[in-house]
Order: sequence, then C-alpha cells, then structure tokens
Amino acid sequence: MELITEKPVKQFDTSAIAKGNLIYAKHSSWDAGKSGFVTGVNGNEIAVQFHPGIGNVTNHFFILASEAAAGQWEIRWSVDMSEVYEYGITHEEEPVENGGQE
Repeated sequence: MELITEKPVKQFDTSAIAKGNLIYAKHSSWDAGKSGFVTGVNGNEIAVQFHPGIGNVTNHFFILASEAAAGQWEIRWSVDMSEVYEYGITHEEEPVENGGQE
C-alpha cells in the first residue's frame, strides 16, 4: 500500500501575481467585493489586506486556490493599474436589438 500519492492540484501561478499588487476580489457568498493589496502569495493561497472602513484598522482575507479553481471567486489584480488582469469573471454580452439589423 502506498503512503504517498501523486495527484494534480490547482495552484496559483506566483509569477502572475505578487506581494504588493492591487487586488479586487469577491467571493460567491459575499454581496460585494473588497479592494486591497496582496500581502502574501504562494501556490495555495493569496493573502489580501483591506481597509474595512473602521477608523485606523486593517483586516485580511484569504483566497484559496482550490476555491478560485472551483469558480467561487471573481478576481481582478494589477501591478500598476496600467493593465488589469481578471480571473473568474464572466462578461455577459449585451443583447443586440433587431438582430444587428438596422
């Protein structure tokens, strides 16, 4: 009997997102997303620091790679706001009136 098994695991690409990046994330159970910055990232999770709107306080939330891969997170992030990357966000096409005919 094998003690160790190999299986594919979904992980974050740490070359795509890094500590200090700006981030907006919304979990499927939340009414609204939160904006903050990445304070830590590894293959399994992203730590995000955000301001909860209470005085001089900051807080954290964690994005698990397994949850992101399962479609539970909508994520936007940027290094310098010149280019914004997205993950898990679906863009609905606006309906075209008259089937595109004038």
